Amino acid sequence: MVQNTQPHTFHVPVMGLSFSIDTPVKVAHFGINSVISIVQDSLIESMREFYSKQIGEAYIHIPETDIAHRSKRITAYLDLIKSIVNTQINKLKTEPFEKGMDIVKYFEMLPEKHAIKNLYNEMTLAIGNTKVTLQNKLRNYIKAGAIDVNIMTKVDKVNYDTNNKKLPIEYNDALAALKGFSDSNLNSSIIFSAGLNPKLFSYLETFPDFYPDDKGNLNKKIILKVSDYRSASIQGKFLAKKGLWVSEFRIESGLNCGGHAFPTQGFLLGPILEEFKTNR
Repeated sequence: MVQNTQPHTFHVPVMGLSFSIDTPVKVAHFGINSVISIVQDSLIESMREFYSKQIGEAYIHIPETDIAHRSKRITAYLDLIKSIVNTQINKLKTEPFEKGMDIVKYFEMLPEKHAIKNLYNEMTLAIGNTKVTLQNKLRNYIKAGAIDVNIMTKVDKVNYDTNNKKLPIEYNDALAALKGFSDSNLNSSIIFSAGLNPKLFSYLETFPDFYPDDKGNLNKKIILKVSDYRSASIQGKFLAKKGLWVSEFRIESGLNCGGHAFPTQGFLLGPILEEFKTNR
């Protein structure tokens, strides 16, 4: 039996605030994971308006006068993106296996060693009822790529109300973004980059989706983007003491961490990965 594992061995990372703001709409129906930056709520609101009109869905503006507009905008946008991707997947599953169709592209883009790709290759050589049976089986293996989100932890501006009164900490940019993701319908991961933010990480405790259920499943996962083993250890232990799981560490050299100049010892990925391997 073919295991319905993750289709691809790569993902489309976050690229600034806008370059990957709607990547899931372009690639998720091909089974490719991608990451959205969710800090810039005004951009997100503009994108929600654009896509709502594009698919013929009613758009109700969330004004800045709403004290919780940041988190509400993010939640509404993420739910909309998920709805669009689900529609794409349902449409793709009904397509015929003909040249140029997205369903064919889905399977042709899979890695050659993937078990489902082998089944697809078998289907292309089959005839008659056997071919139809294999096509129906392949449709059941189609899955959308994850709609993951990113917060740069240090992008955590304090915000003020219309009377220029400082708002409580949960309305800070990063914390409001976290709430926006947590309130969404997504079953995916949040990727924290740029180091430890104790206020933000502590806020995670208030959202049950980041804790495993009775069967050990996580509705929303935590991924840490780190530059070295020390950073991973400090952040991982901070979260572990709160009972929070880190599902993955994504390692980038400080010399090439998304184009940001993070202070490191200047080591390249080889020595960094060796330290992880040694201390694992």
